[in-house]
Amino acid sequence: MNRYFPAVRLRSNSVASALAVAAAIMLVPANLLPVLDTETSGRNRSDTIFSGAVELWHHGLWVLALIVFTASILIPVFKLAGLGWLLVSAKRGGHADSRRLTRLYAALDFIGRWSMLDVFLATFLAGLVQFGELSTVEPRSGIVAFAAAVVLTVLATQAFDPRILWPDHGHTPSHASPR
Repeated sequence: MNRYFPAVRLRSNSVASALAVAAAIMLVPANLLPVLDTETSGRNRSDTIFSGAVELWHHGLWVLALIVFTASILIPVFKLAGLGWLLVSAKRGGHADSRRLTRLYAALDFIGRWSMLDVFLATFLAGLVQFGELSTVEPRSGIVAFAAAVVLTVLATQAFDPRILWPDHGHTPSHASPR
């Protein structure tokens, strides 16, 4: 790269690390607070992400329950774990797995674009059900925390510079002889 490579690595890692920590913090209320309140036939229900997936499972909607659980719980955790792995690998400076780590980065970047689907689905559902007379759905604070966590993980992934995973081929140390 260039002689400023350590500064790029430090800045990239610092911003990405801070955003990843903020996303991890936001995942706590996102999973503990209710994301939706529903009223159907006089029955009120407040659901977290997990309780909503369990409720779908109990109603025989296994595929939908698995999608919600995977997209809203597993993927955010795996995204943060993957980003953490990238940050630690970049800090160690070990470039033996550069190709594999770059593929991991590309996967995290791709997945991040689809993470807002859950938030869109909850918003769409709330708007759609409001037109009905027998039931209502209201988004709650958990969906706001989840949206914040998703946005922060996307920003953390964007802040990470995958070039820092590769060795500096353009720089020859002073004690090494050129080829």
